Amino acid sequence: MHESSNTPDEMERALNDSGLICPLPSLGLLHVAGDDAVAFLQSQLSADIPALETSRSTLAAWCNAKGRARALFRVVPSDTGMILLADAELIEAIRPTLQMFILRSQVALTDLTPGEQALGMAGPAAARLLSEAAGTLPAQAGEVSRAGDLHVIALPGADALRYLILAPTDQMAALQARYGEALTEGSEAFWQLQSIRAGIPELTRPVSESIVPTMLNLEPLGGISYDKGCYPGQEVIARMHYRSQLKRRLYRAALADDPPAPGSPVLDAEGQEAGVVISAAATGPGSELLAVLRIEKADKVLSVAQRTLEILDLPYTPPD
Repeated sequence: MHESSNTPDEMERALNDSGLICPLPSLGLLHVAGDDAVAFLQSQLSADIPALETSRSTLAAWCNAKGRARALFRVVPSDTGMILLADAELIEAIRPTLQMFILRSQVALTDLTPGEQALGMAGPAAARLLSEAAGTLPAQAGEVSRAGDLHVIALPGADALRYLILAPTDQMAALQARYGEALTEGSEAFWQLQSIRAGIPELTRPVSESIVPTMLNLEPLGGISYDKGCYPGQEVIARMHYRSQLKRRLYRAALADDPPAPGSPVLDAEGQEAGVVISAAATGPGSELLAVLRIEKADKVLSVAQRTLEILDLPYTPPD
C-alpha cells in the first residue's frame, strides 16, 4: 500500500483547502472484453449490467452459490469492454474461478496491471488541474468521463466529489509529474478513509466469501438489481430482500486506536460476536472503520480488540 510522508492532518487540510493526489497501486483493474462480455457479467454480478449507461459506473458484487460476496467491483464501461475495479490481491485470487464461468462464451479476462494504473485526486485545485487533461469532469458520483485512454470516475466524498483516474502507465506517469508538485501527496490509507466516510465498502481477501452483499448496504448504493435474471447467490439475496430477513448491515464507526485489520471481530459487552470489520483507516489520533454488525446489537456497547466503538452516521439512508 502506498504511504505518504504527510500526516493525516496535512492531508485533511489539502483535501479541504487545495488539492490531494493519491497513487493507488493496490487497486486492481480487470478488463472484460468480447462479444459476450456484457451478457457474461449480467449472469455473474448483482447489478444490472446491460442497463448501465456508458457514462456511469456501478458497484456490483460477485457472489458464491450461498450468496456470500467473493468480490465487490466498481464496474466501469470502456470503449473496448468493461473494467472491473477491486483490491488487486483479491482480483488475483478470484480471477481463476471467474475464468471458469466463461465456458464457451466469447469473453476475455485481462489483468490490466502493470500496463494501466489508478490515481486518486480530490480538492478544489485538483479538480481544476484535472479538467485541463480530461476536459469536463463528471458532475455526479458514479459518473464517468473519458479523454482518449484516460478514464475519470467521480466518487462520493465526505463533503465533495473525489476523482478516480485510470490511465496507461506512461500517461499516468506524466500526470503525476505534472501535478505532483502542485498538489499534496496523499496515501492509499487516507483515500480509503474517504471511502469509509462515504460509506462505500471495499472487500479484501480476509472478508471475501463471508458476507451477503445486502449486508454491505449495496441496495442504497445501487449495486443490487432485483429485476434482472439469475446470477450466483441470487436466490439467497432475493429471499433476504423480499422476506425482510436482514439481520446485519454496514455501519460506520470510530475507534480511539490504530485501525484494526479487515476481518477483526466486533464483540459485545459479554464478549459475544456482534460483527466484523470490513475496512479501517487511521485518522491521526485514532481510526474510522466500516463494520457489518448485528442490527439488534448496534446500539449496545461494542468493542474491537478491547477498544470501544463509537457508531457514526452514514451519509445515506441504510437498509432497514
